Amino acid sequence: MKPAEPHRSGLLRRFYGTFVRPYLALQAEIAFCLLVGVVLSLIDPLILRAIIDRALGDGDRAALLALTGLLVLVFLFRAAFRLLSTYLYSYSGLRILFDVRQKAFEHAQRLSPYFFRRERLGDLLSRLTSDVDALQQAAAHTAVNAASDALTLAGIAILLCWLDPLLAGLMALAFVPLIVAMKRVNRGLRVEGSRAREAYGGMFAFIEERLAGVRLVQEHNRQKAEARGHVRAARPVIESNMRLSMTGSAQTALADLVNTVCLVIIFAVGGLRALSGSLSVGSLVAYYTLASRLYKPLTGLIEVNVQIQVARASLARLFDLFDSAPQVRDDPRAKAPARIRGEVTLSRVGLAWDQGTRVLDGVDLEISAGQVVALVGRTGSGKSTLAAMLSRYLDATQGDIHLDGVSVRAWPLPTLRAAVGLVPQETQLFHDTLAANLRLARRRATDAELLDALEAAGLAQFVRDLPRGLDTTVGEQGLRLSGGERQRLALARVLLKDPWLFVLDEATSALDPQTERLVLDRFRARVRGRSVLIIGHRLTSLTDVDRIFVLDSGRIVESGLHADLYRARGLYRSLYDDQLRHDVEAEA
Repeated sequence: MKPAEPHRSGLLRRFYGTFVRPYLALQAEIAFCLLVGVVLSLIDPLILRAIIDRALGDGDRAALLALTGLLVLVFLFRAAFRLLSTYLYSYSGLRILFDVRQKAFEHAQRLSPYFFRRERLGDLLSRLTSDVDALQQAAAHTAVNAASDALTLAGIAILLCWLDPLLAGLMALAFVPLIVAMKRVNRGLRVEGSRAREAYGGMFAFIEERLAGVRLVQEHNRQKAEARGHVRAARPVIESNMRLSMTGSAQTALADLVNTVCLVIIFAVGGLRALSGSLSVGSLVAYYTLASRLYKPLTGLIEVNVQIQVARASLARLFDLFDSAPQVRDDPRAKAPARIRGEVTLSRVGLAWDQGTRVLDGVDLEISAGQVVALVGRTGSGKSTLAAMLSRYLDATQGDIHLDGVSVRAWPLPTLRAAVGLVPQETQLFHDTLAANLRLARRRATDAELLDALEAAGLAQFVRDLPRGLDTTVGEQGLRLSGGERQRLALARVLLKDPWLFVLDEATSALDPQTERLVLDRFRARVRGRSVLIIGHRLTSLTDVDRIFVLDSGRIVESGLHADLYRARGLYRSLYDDQLRHDVEAEA
């Protein structure tokens, strides 16, 4: 994805319209609590003024007790509303956080697996975690604090103008430099906030890659070098956050200076007016009390301003993810054929990447219902790409693919992927039990059905011998299992899925030739009557299939039975002889 643009307009409006609008009733409750809390926080200086000018000035003990009791009630109610508003905005923020992360996760799951090959996984994780957390802070605490501080400032300003307009006007002049400074630094804050979020993404990506490849790091004794690399990846995070912190601190220092100037004005001008009798002592005390309370909401707004600019950067990064359209989309008018048999036809199918690189070019291929065919070719010839297109993880840029006479684009995606069972080269397992990984294919499968599928994949006895059997945890990406065990587990899983078309993309490459032959024979016996496409690099295990297609540089260059292709002395024979020599050398 391209770098985020925090300057573009409409980000906050889009965020509040999408994620905050569903909770408008809750926001209204929060606003009411904030308003009451702000009003209560502004009453006590007025009560204090009355105590000094009336109760103490007139020596009225009853008024003193009444006003003191009222002051206690104000404090109690203010504390209660503060607790209530804290609960409400914390709950609101967590709900919004959940909605943002849920929507981002759901959208990410709709993207093609090839999207994740172009992007750094760590950066995507950063968008789904730290960027969402920054938004939650902005949506709940930051927004609420900003509203509270703004209301407090407005209330104080109104009371100051009411108590003494002249003093209020002089104080307003002192705030002009602060307002000008904040306006000028906002764009810089957005840029720096964007740099900080991008830096977090880079650091997350570095950590994720190195932890995933820790064996490679240890194999080449790169621990110290990668530790230095982590320092380089983390340095931009520290530098950007330091710049953000210093910018905020500079504005806070300016606010402190402005507040001090205001207090000097109050004591100088207000003191003279009190001495002349044009301003009561109680009013001066109330004025000072209110003015001294300007500093907290003012510095709060400055901090909020920094957080909002950073949140805009996070918002831009998240909406860039939301705006990444899935390469493959389900047609709402799609309808599967009434009868599924597993018959496949590729007609002049071609595929080119965005950069213009052509992967497949005019591929014609047919698989009859119940037929077992093989697709072979050199590494990089486009075999795996073709396999991915059968389940529409990719769409052809030319030609079309038909399953049972209907274009795969006209199939509903869930139905298509239920009808096609793809076992890719890289076996993917979750950090869960063997049973849970198998039940991804059939949620309600019994233990007996799981073991039956494992039996067909040649793994049942291995599982029975484990201390915890099917409840054994396979580890991250199944690393507690060997490569061959992971592949056979994937075969068992696709057998549980029971599709009409099986696509095995190098699904037995980690097995030795003898075990591979045994597993494939069991597999084919189990799925007899279903269509099977086997993509393999070990041609000696594919000699008895119904038809072999030879792919080279994105084109089908040969097809036929093993004996016919071998006699033709073309690419197939060259690949077969090379494989045979390799097997002989390996045995020697």
